[in-house]
Amino acid sequence: MRGLKFRNIKQLSPFLAALILLFLATLILWFTNSPFYAEKKESLIYFMNNAALSADLRLNEVYVRGRDRTTQKELLDVLKVERGMPITAVDIQKARENIQRLPWVKTVHIERRLPHILYIRLNERTPVAVWQNKGLYRPVDSDGQPIETFVKKLNGLPLVLGIDAPERTPELLTFLAQEPELHKRVKAAVRIGQRRWNILLDDIDKGITVRLPEKDPAAAWGRLANLDRTQGLLSRKITMVDLRQPDKLIVHLEDELSKKGKKRKQIISDSSKTP
Repeated sequence: MRGLKFRNIKQLSPFLAALILLFLATLILWFTNSPFYAEKKESLIYFMNNAALSADLRLNEVYVRGRDRTTQKELLDVLKVERGMPITAVDIQKARENIQRLPWVKTVHIERRLPHILYIRLNERTPVAVWQNKGLYRPVDSDGQPIETFVKKLNGLPLVLGIDAPERTPELLTFLAQEPELHKRVKAAVRIGQRRWNILLDDIDKGITVRLPEKDPAAAWGRLANLDRTQGLLSRKITMVDLRQPDKLIVHLEDELSKKGKKRKQIISDSSKTP
């Protein structure tokens, strides 16, 4: 071996390196699709796994990064691996596909780190709301996709209702967040006729209902925030604010004189003072 020189492929010219890699990829592709490989596949795999055990290439540890909501049991159930098995026996492609099907997993990267580690990096989906549909509660991620799992608590997330509510949720949350103080009071949002939103403030059952228009709901939301800052509109005993008309708003006030909870309606233009 003395005098024998080794040359790293990174030291080759870009053209020659690309040519070698292309040749190797073609060779592997041809071999794995050849009749010989198909005939001898099981024998070759058996030989390779035994060689791995002889070289002490055993799976001793699964190292996972990015796991927050995916449980360890869920992960192990789909991996179907055991400590001490040949690390070469782990089917990376199949493991990736199985993990990708888990409800909280958005993307997954998996690799062998010889001699003993299977490394997994997860990118999990981020819940931004909870969708109520047919009496069941399902988280909605930041892309507006329902997550294939169910929850019993909102955990501080807003509730959204309506057939197309999940896919419209990112847009909704974007313009709600433009008014942070008002956004903090949002408890639920109801999609009406797949056209517009009703926003429930403070309490889902007894709070203030804000009716937003179909067109430019962000502007109406900003108008409401401004009225609250300048005139304290939402600090009054109001049950509903209708913002569907751009030149005026309608509010329902609680009737303090009625113990039965009757409401009276009042129309207020933006230029007038709030009573």
